[in-house]
Amino acid sequence: MSEVKFEYSDHLEIIGVKGIPEIRAGDDLTAIFFDALEKNDLCLESGDAIVFTSKIISKSEGRVVDLVEVKAGNEAERIAAETEKDPHIVQLILNETREIVIVKQNNIIVETKHGFVCANAGIDESNVEEGKAVLLPEDPQSSVSQLRQEIEARSGKEVSVLTSDSFGRAFRDGVSGICVGVSGVPALLDRRGERDRFGRIAMITKEAIADEVCAAANLVMGEFNEGIPVAIVRGLRLKQSDSNIEDVLFHRANDLFR
Repeated sequence: MSEVKFEYSDHLEIIGVKGIPEIRAGDDLTAIFFDALEKNDLCLESGDAIVFTSKIISKSEGRVVDLVEVKAGNEAERIAAETEKDPHIVQLILNETREIVIVKQNNIIVETKHGFVCANAGIDESNVEEGKAVLLPEDPQSSVSQLRQEIEARSGKEVSVLTSDSFGRAFRDGVSGICVGVSGVPALLDRRGERDRFGRIAMITKEAIADEVCAAANLVMGEFNEGIPVAIVRGLRLKQSDSNIEDVLFHRANDLFR
């Protein structure tokens, strides 16, 4: 059973951090974040959850690929013809993939090297120069852990840092913000053993707290051209945790659909 206890708040504040410039490879995200806080007359508070889009982390880490430099192999050409996708994009998907889950119509659902099951290995061509694509961070868990360490050292506050991406969901249309890296709060909160208002003991409930935080932040950060790639979620009443994103990923033996 988890020892992490969570007290629901009756008020959460989601603060978009405006003024983040276009991120380039090698940029210091921590310094850029604090510059934006100052410009917006914002201060961090202990307990804040800071959500960065995975895209700006990827850009800072040089995970932007020029498609003309990608050589598509035979398998990529075959899948591209079947799905009517750019073979260079398909090759990138294969490069980032541990296992193809299904190729159907124009969809390529894969398990990435990180263990995420998603479309197109999380590769995105939006909000990047024409002819380029952005990959997911190489190790998003390590990225947020480093950001948290730097932000806490500079601010003197105890915070958590998460990185979000937009994934589709099985059996539902549309995308939603989802967590792909978390440091400081539990990815998964085990509620088993707790009693409900009628005294019944929870037997199976686990709450995907990190996903919920990222989905909430996504309402402020937006999907395409809002230009707010960082948000602060304030008011969480949650003890700090050494949890990481692997806690929410099903092992193959527990996967009900493969």
